[in-house]
Amino acid sequence: MRKGNKMKVSASLLVLLMGFSLVACGNSNPAAQPPVNNKEEQSPAPEQQPNESAAIEAEGILTGWADPHTVEIRVNEKPMSFQVSEDLQKSMDDIDDEDSVRFKYVEKTIDATTKQLVLTEIAKIESSDDNNASNTGGTVTSDRPKTSELEATVEGMTEKRPVTLAQAKGYSLYVFEPMAFDAEDHELTMKIDPDYEVEIEKLPVNYNLDALKMDAKEELSETGEVKQLTAEQLSNGPMKDAKLYMMSQNDKKTEYFIVKELDGNGYIFHIQAPIGEPSEGFLPMAYASLNSIMNE
Repeated sequence: MRKGNKMKVSASLLVLLMGFSLVACGNSNPAAQPPVNNKEEQSPAPEQQPNESAAIEAEGILTGWADPHTVEIRVNEKPMSFQVSEDLQKSMDDIDDEDSVRFKYVEKTIDATTKQLVLTEIAKIESSDDNNASNTGGTVTSDRPKTSELEATVEGMTEKRPVTLAQAKGYSLYVFEPMAFDAEDHELTMKIDPDYEVEIEKLPVNYNLDALKMDAKEELSETGEVKQLTAEQLSNGPMKDAKLYMMSQNDKKTEYFIVKELDGNGYIFHIQAPIGEPSEGFLPMAYASLNSIMNE
């Protein structure tokens, strides 16, 4: 073969090889693409809303607060617990334990086993005792004499002193002139220094003395070491019939927690006695006034 022919053949082979190369490139696989998800996106299931009943009206006796958001009301002698919103709590400041109340609530069904009672409205049912009461002891409606005399030992001298009858919700008592009685707050104080104070708390019929002892320890421990006086230690004093007499003290005050039954009802006396000049006369007069309590 001649040289010229060899060159033509070589050129033809080169063209043919380039053609194969282009075809091969044209048939190459495209870059892998992510699979297409044809399924619709799953949205989160909506939270199940509790079913709520229509408002229910009822009347009962306010027993007290179980915690800052739960109040107990006794309805037909059956205790019931209700959730209370912060806004409604503010409207209950003037309602005391054992007050009669008229209220509305709804029943929320959270799930098959959980139901919640939610208070929506509440109001105190006014009584004749409430209408007669005031901050100075109220208008006395008791059959007891409006004035009398009580015996007290002050600065080592035992003598009878004049007293005036004061009335609160459910009871009355006699008060000495140097003292003042707040019927609304159930507080007996010295006029010269109201830090000398007795808070009177009327107990339910079925009160538990052991539980009260635990409450006393917790309350008094904030002041100092808690001591309980025995019946023998109390035998010659004005509180000799006390069911419970506990106290604690520090360098500023003495605090007492006394449980006593008077006229068939149990009472707690929370006493604050600062150390100072009025101390000697405060306790004897306070004890005499407290022992004069009668149910009304």
